[in-house]
Amino acid sequence: MQRRIVLAAALLATSSLAVPSVAGAQASGRYPDRPIRLILPFSAGGPTDTLGRVFAEQISKQMGARVVVENRTGAGSTIGADAVAKAAPDGYTLLFTNLSHSINPSLYRHIPYDTVADFVPVSVLMEGPVVVLVGANSPYRSLKNLVDAVRAKPDHYDYGSAGNGSAAHVSMVQILARTGARMNHIVYRGVANAMTDLLSGTIASVNDTSTTALGSIRGGLVRPLAVTSPTRVPFLPDLPTVRESSIPELADFQMSTWNMLLAPAGTPQPIVDRLHREVQAAMRDQPFVAKLAELGNVPMPEADLAGTRAFLVSEMERWRDVMQQAGIRPE
Repeated sequence: MQRRIVLAAALLATSSLAVPSVAGAQASGRYPDRPIRLILPFSAGGPTDTLGRVFAEQISKQMGARVVVENRTGAGSTIGADAVAKAAPDGYTLLFTNLSHSINPSLYRHIPYDTVADFVPVSVLMEGPVVVLVGANSPYRSLKNLVDAVRAKPDHYDYGSAGNGSAAHVSMVQILARTGARMNHIVYRGVANAMTDLLSGTIASVNDTSTTALGSIRGGLVRPLAVTSPTRVPFLPDLPTVRESSIPELADFQMSTWNMLLAPAGTPQPIVDRLHREVQAAMRDQPFVAKLAELGNVPMPEADLAGTRAFLVSEMERWRDVMQQAGIRPE
């Protein structure tokens, strides 16, 4: 995938900036000597919340310190991000976020922080695909069925998401923009609320990350139509990819959502180094990786601090282009 190439290239380009040793990180003193606050800028029960809590538990065990999860929701994740940007840069307030962090500059004209300069991107973590869903009683049996119906009645059908800039939102934005289909975007306070309306037939479709979609799929509540990864995924081996949907405009389609850990700008380097190394250790821990797999996620390719920052910048550029092509302008 393109982001893997970007990460690998960034890592090679910055290979001379070796990550400091654990001993160097420990030179910061007794960090952590009190609980660490992990800000999740999305509602409880959503994919970022689910992954963030699993991550918090793992890091807590590794570092021997309590990691307290705090949901700070609203404004497409910008409220939670702003809280971290303005927090004391001491390593005790961290941001666990997703690709929305890179998309928001293309959606909002005024964000109360600088997406790159006000943070230290500590590490990329995990990634997973998005699944196109309809209700179990929906008449649509394939993505092509859904797109054909939407094309026949532009602006007649609604799709839901947990917010502007979410993986559910931007994945459907791309599908609609490429196919020329038009649906109304309904924003919910969380994935669970969108799923309720999907099951009742109030809306036609919801795109959801594999993290939270799997439970509804396995429970028979929803029907998956396609997955956005370039190849079929092991946890849903019979589900076709968007590329396999027999829609020419989507023949090369691929997308996944990702998660990243960030600290406030100005956080002491030894603490940043320690956090980076702890994250990389977690991503090599087999029981933890197995938990991610159960949630439809895999570790991202390892990158050093400079490579992580380069990845964030590249994602901002990518989504800026996508939003422009889709005719979406900052509000």
